Amino acid sequence: MEIHNPSPSIQTRLASASHILIGIGEEWQILPDQDKEKQNRILCAYDALYQLLKDKDYFIVTMATDARIYTTRLGSTTELVASLKIQEEPAFSCAADPELLARMDKIFPPVKQPADTRQLRIVAPCGNETWRQCSRSCTKDIWEPGEIPDDICPHCGAPLTGNTMEADTYIEEGYLPQWNRFTRWLSGTWNQKLLILELGVGFRNPSVIRFPFERTACANQKSRLIRVHGRLPQIAGELAGRADSVRENSVEWILEL
Repeated sequence: MEIHNPSPSIQTRLASASHILIGIGEEWQILPDQDKEKQNRILCAYDALYQLLKDKDYFIVTMATDARIYTTRLGSTTELVASLKIQEEPAFSCAADPELLARMDKIFPPVKQPADTRQLRIVAPCGNETWRQCSRSCTKDIWEPGEIPDDICPHCGAPLTGNTMEADTYIEEGYLPQWNRFTRWLSGTWNQKLLILELGVGFRNPSVIRFPFERTACANQKSRLIRVHGRLPQIAGELAGRADSVRENSVEWILEL
């Protein structure tokens, strides 16, 4: 199933959502031999995405292993993310009675949750190229850039390699703390107005974002999925009426917004 030109606009969807779940896929991967202009377009798109999300409660799941998102404002270690626990809707509606609604807000005020820095709202389950692991996986140790100057495993003497799914044996401990944080955040979006924004995710590893995001959208009847991809924007039939498909490169789509 494919739907073009989602309506209402993405800005309207963002404004009405309580929480935003973002998936970033292969279209955002920056490669060493990539054209510099294309690299700059992706970095500019991260900045545009920041502008869309900066005042929202969000979480980002990225398949890009280049770690460039952490060099943008989305990866800030000091700026805090808006976080507001939304109360369950009451059994009756008081929306038509402003005075009653104001009294209810005083009696049951929205509860502010401890805010995370922006970096803590990103999880990279496919790994991080700048982190290093033993190419033989002799240890669960993971090292940050420059921590091992000769790039040789201090335990067995094997060369180090990037801590990503491309390693012969991927040491997953690097991303698991953030994954646990993400799953706790996601559980708090249940039965809330959740906007799921999937950007440039194909079928290279669909079990990381594409399929789980569809399942999340199916389970949460108050959610909306927007899937943007240059070639593969198709939506599962079960989500008819609650999903939008945009056949456009997701980097360019974000920049156009």
